[in-house]
This record gives sequence, structure tokens and C-alpha cells, in this order.
Amino acid sequence: MCDAANPIKLWQLSPMAYGKGIPALCLLHQEIEHFYQYIQPTPTEFYLRAEAVRRIEDVLLSLWPSACVDIFGSFRTGLNLPISDIDLVVHLGSYWSPTLLHDLERELVARDVTDPMTVTVLDKASVPVVKFTERVSRIKFDVSFNEAVSGVQAAQLIMDFIRKFPELPKLVMVLKQFLRLHGLNEVYSTGGVSSYALTLMCVSFLQQQTHTNKKYNSSNKLGQLLLQFLEYYGRKFDFLKYSISVLSDGGRVEKEHLRSTLGGNNWQSVLSIEDPVTPTNDIGRSSYAALHVIQGFEAAFLKLSKLVDSDPAKIKGPILGSILDVPQDVLNYRAWVQFNFQHILPPRSSFSSSFSSASECQPEHPKPSSPASDTEDVRDDRHGYRR
Repeated sequence: MCDAANPIKLWQLSPMAYGKGIPALCLLHQEIEHFYQYIQPTPTEFYLRAEAVRRIEDVLLSLWPSACVDIFGSFRTGLNLPISDIDLVVHLGSYWSPTLLHDLERELVARDVTDPMTVTVLDKASVPVVKFTERVSRIKFDVSFNEAVSGVQAAQLIMDFIRKFPELPKLVMVLKQFLRLHGLNEVYSTGGVSSYALTLMCVSFLQQQTHTNKKYNSSNKLGQLLLQFLEYYGRKFDFLKYSISVLSDGGRVEKEHLRSTLGGNNWQSVLSIEDPVTPTNDIGRSSYAALHVIQGFEAAFLKLSKLVDSDPAKIKGPILGSILDVPQDVLNYRAWVQFNFQHILPPRSSFSSSFSSASECQPEHPKPSSPASDTEDVRDDRHGYRR
């Protein structure tokens, strides 16, 4: 029951929805729908991100006028949380030098685009990157060069899967927020599971549901899928024997079968995920905290299962809210954006052109989804990206 100590969250159902005999699984389904709608970017948030991309693109093209700039990751797929980073890749053909990273760092600081204290240059990463916070929007950016083209291909793949599985974005957003709350959403710093890895886990799971021809009730489908996902990866999946795959019919492939492709470097990792874009890459290889993720999924399954099995007449409060929350810093940021930037909102017809210049490099790829679309964050662990 909601009270002063436990106020209702903006994305939760009204307290009046509980205790009326509605099956808990149906309530859970509704809560997932509500959370997904709530966590989607508002028009102001979307446009603020679009304008931030334009500002960074201006800096990049001032340094390298012949370059192309492309967006990948969660902002391209529409799976970004309110404070997710934005990923950009600069295409410079075959030209590359580590000095490019430092040239960009100096230009960003000189133009007052970012505070020097927020800039990090990872020039020795497998795919070098400049990480910084854009001053106006307070949005974090990752800018890489050339080799991150696989990230653009991965984003396209995820958008294809979203069209095939309409439930995919809703599951991903709930699970991304769940991992973030537990500090397990970053590979680079905590060894958790990246958004790209999590999304592929969801795709593999949904592929299996399709193969089994399981029928769902539309009034509780999302609740069932979330519970089954948590049970599958928290209790049933044999991580020692299998790798997760979206290319195989069964959604998994024996680790032994991948040895010849991946080599012998990745076989000590608990979580193994076949990269559908770069077959020689194991996306889960750096997730050294994967066991904590698995345990978290199991704990969430047990908690939700207990609530779902409760007498509907005795349910007094949120079900999804028992494992999920939106931290105050996120609420504060969204309120800050709405208060300070609502005036920059253009006519609705302008949204479609927000990324025209950034899309010119890769015209075959769709533009990022708008706030009204039902379509986190595609990061390839080998790049050392976060979130």
C-alpha cells in the first residue's frame, strides 16, 4: 500500500487498481506497459538530444570537414534510458592516428562544449574513444572513429528485431533499468551486462518462444514474458555448456562448437554471447560479474512469482515496483530538462529532420525512433563502452 514512506511512483498504476480481484499477472502486464510509456523520452528530451548531437557534429566537422558522423547505440534504436549516453562514430576512411582523440579533446574544451574535468581519452582501448559530458544538455557522449562501424550495423540489426518482436523494447527497458539499479549495467567498470548483450539475450529468448508456438493471452503477455525470461536465465539456462545466439534456431549454441570461430580466449567466461555482426567476438567475455546478474534474475523471479501467485483480492500494491524503481537523480534530471528546455521544442513536423545531417553517411539506416514510437543501448563489450 502506498503511504508517505512509500509514495506512488509516476509510472505505477493507481492504488485503486489493486485488491479488486484482477489477476496479478494482468496487473504486472499493465505495470510493464505503464513503465515503458513513462520511461520513453518526452518530445523535449528527444529534441534536446537531437540538438546536442548537432552541436557535437559541428565540432567534429570543423576539425574534419570531409568526415561523416553517424549515430549508433541506444539513441539510434530508441532503447535509451533518460540518462543513457549517446554514441557517435566519425568515419575518416582509412586515415587514423591516436592524435585525433586529443585533437577532439582540445577542440571540445576550447569551444566550451564540455568541462575539461569530464573528458576521458581512452587511446589504448581496442577501439579508442573520447568520453565527455556535453555542457548544455548534461548528456554523456562516446565518440569513436572508423572501427566502430560494427556498432552501426548492430543498431540496424536490433531495429530489425524490434520490428519482428514488438514486445522486445518493453522487456529490454524494464531489464535495463533493473540492471542499472543493481549496478550491473556497465561492463567497463563493473563487469556487468551491456545493453547490447542484454538485448540479444532478450531476442534469443523471444526466438525460443516463437519456436515453441506458445500462445499468450494479450492481457498478461508482458507479465508472462518477464517472468519466463527471469526464470530462464536465472534458473534454467546452462551457462557452462551453452553460448547465447540469435543466429541459431534454438537461441543457443554449444560453447564447444564456437571454439574454432572464437579461439581459445573466451572460454573461462560464464556468459558467452555470439556476436551476430562480428562472429569472432564473444560479447559476454568481459562480463566478469555475470554470476551476480544471474543471481539477480533468479531473486527477481522468486519475488515476482510469489506476488503473482497471491490472492488477487489481497494484492495491496505494485508488483513490478517490488523489483524496479526510478532513482531520484533520474527524476531530477527529467524535471530539469522539462523546466529549462521546453521552449526549444520545434513544430512536430521538424522531428523527422532532426538527424538528417548525421544520417547522410549511412542513408540505408533508419533514423532513430521518435518519442511516440514503440521502438538502451547497443554497446559492443569489446569496445569498452558503457551502458
